[in-house]
Amino acid sequence: MTRESLIFGIGSALIGGALFWQRNWLLVETPKGRTLVEACGIAKARVILAACGLILVGFGVLLATGWLAPLRW
Repeated sequence: MTRESLIFGIGSALIGGALFWQRNWLLVETPKGRTLVEACGIAKARVILAACGLILVGFGVLLATGWLAPLRW
């Protein structure tokens, strides 16, 4: 595990947690959130954002712990 993967993993997990925590605000106050609500409805939009946040937290934790290796070019 490298320092960069640890930093990116922790950052990704924090961003995913913020996305999960603030999903209602994002759906109401941002243009893309309002578009998602118009397309799917409020209940499905909340589930979609919650799933995206939890997936991002999961990938961030996996990257930070070394279970997931970053792409090397």
